[in-house]
Amino acid sequence: MAGGTTDLLDSLVPAELSPAGNAQKPPAAAQESARPAPAPTPEPKPQPSGIVSTRLRPWLEFEVTLGRAIVDDKKAALEFHLSVFNSGSIAARNVLVEASLFNAGPHQDAQIQGFFNAPLGQGDPIEAITPMQRISIDSAVILPRDQVQPIEFEGRLLFVPLIAFSALYAWPGGGPGQTSASYLVGKQTDGEKLAPLRLDLGPRLFRNLAVREHELRLRK
Repeated sequence: MAGGTTDLLDSLVPAELSPAGNAQKPPAAAQESARPAPAPTPEPKPQPSGIVSTRLRPWLEFEVTLGRAIVDDKKAALEFHLSVFNSGSIAARNVLVEASLFNAGPHQDAQIQGFFNAPLGQGDPIEAITPMQRISIDSAVILPRDQVQPIEFEGRLLFVPLIAFSALYAWPGGGPGQTSASYLVGKQTDGEKLAPLRLDLGPRLFRNLAVREHELRLRK
């Protein structure tokens, strides 16, 4: 940071303002005959206009870890642990967090965006999350079995879930604020990619799940 700041200042200083020690002295005769030049009148400093201030507001961030997933004849359910962190400068108040489960497919982005744009606004809000405070939520999302849309691949039926979260909040003198994010869900592997959940093996309990952040998010 120091080097970058120095380079910036160097680029703003005119070449004429070189150090005084580098200026050449006039001949002695010229010094005797020359009258001292009047001191230059200092230019008035510009006065600040308006009010300079830092905007005070909360900002909410998500961290997600998963528990188990269950797929049976009635439902697909996914347990999650959500951490909500206030990285802003004042408290977020009346924080309402919502979650929803989706299928990966051609309409996934439109459905997730619809969830972001039209939150239900129902439930018990968190009274306040103060700056640098982190709160945890342990819950689950459920998708009725008839809404689970399998993907057929090489004779197997696969389920690729996406989970999305939205936090609505306010703050004194401002708001509303919103943080929304979506995540791809799958089984952990030895690599970076996640493995889908198999539906062709009958009702199952899935463990060792992980998330990868999906591109759809909103923060305002």
